[in-house]
Amino acid sequence: MYINPYQNALIGPEYGYKANFHTHAGTGKGTCGHHEIRDVLEAYKDAGYQVLTISNHDLFTDAEPYGQEYDITLINGYEYSKDPHMLCIGCDAVCTGNHQEAIDSCVEQGGFVILCHPNWIRKEYWPWKDIDNTSGFAGLEIYNHLIYRLEGSGLAVDTWDHILSNRRLAWGFGSDDFHSWQDLGRAWNTILSPSRSRSDIMASIMSGSFYVSTGLWLSEFEFDDNCLKVSACFKKAYIREYQYRFIGQNGQLLDVQTGEYGVYQLDGDEKYVRVEAIGENGAMLWTQPVYRNDYFKKP
Repeated sequence: MYINPYQNALIGPEYGYKANFHTHAGTGKGTCGHHEIRDVLEAYKDAGYQVLTISNHDLFTDAEPYGQEYDITLINGYEYSKDPHMLCIGCDAVCTGNHQEAIDSCVEQGGFVILCHPNWIRKEYWPWKDIDNTSGFAGLEIYNHLIYRLEGSGLAVDTWDHILSNRRLAWGFGSDDFHSWQDLGRAWNTILSPSRSRSDIMASIMSGSFYVSTGLWLSEFEFDDNCLKVSACFKKAYIREYQYRFIGQNGQLLDVQTGEYGVYQLDGDEKYVRVEAIGENGAMLWTQPVYRNDYFKKP
């Protein structure tokens, strides 16, 4: 039996909450978060974001009191900074233990953990052998835009496919990893939640009801009788044709199509199928996978 993580979601460019969980602010001059929190929140609000985390390095920042003022759902968290880094989201305290202890602590507090920029500096900054021996995380940054002005690669779908192909169900996240104004709005998660309440946002994340974008919006995602149909769009643009890439186990390219939508008929042997959509200017969208329920377990 295949599971569609978007089965109960409303799909379309008018639906979903724009979110970033990797944002540095309010820690002073000369640090990653040297811009003031109020300035950063105002900028994200102007950029159309509705959900945000201020995730400073090994520092818990209580930003929730600003939420009503800026009409943004603020979910507290921090960036765990012992190499390799992780985002601990939805918790209320920093854990200074090892990676597994930090993950367990965050989950016990009702939060979730994202593995950060897996190909920063070098391929496998997050070593695959270490990921294989780590449990409890919700997913990983499959796209981190900041890395493209630092070192290495901001794209980590290779790590994602490694995790998925080892029967572990992890979600793909995107972030701009905000340090300065040039980083804002480069990548985000569109959360297909029934409301912007913290509980609904958290539930939608844990069920995979969101997608990653660098500029595209999901117009259609239908899965019926093992047939997957997907379409994407730019908001308010006349462009109709996009490229659709259907990706399976071990990162295998199952099919690639260009048109107003993409269609892939599963034969039942696929363990998972995820979709990448590409626009005319290179803007992308990554869906979470449709997956075989009997094949996967949580990380």
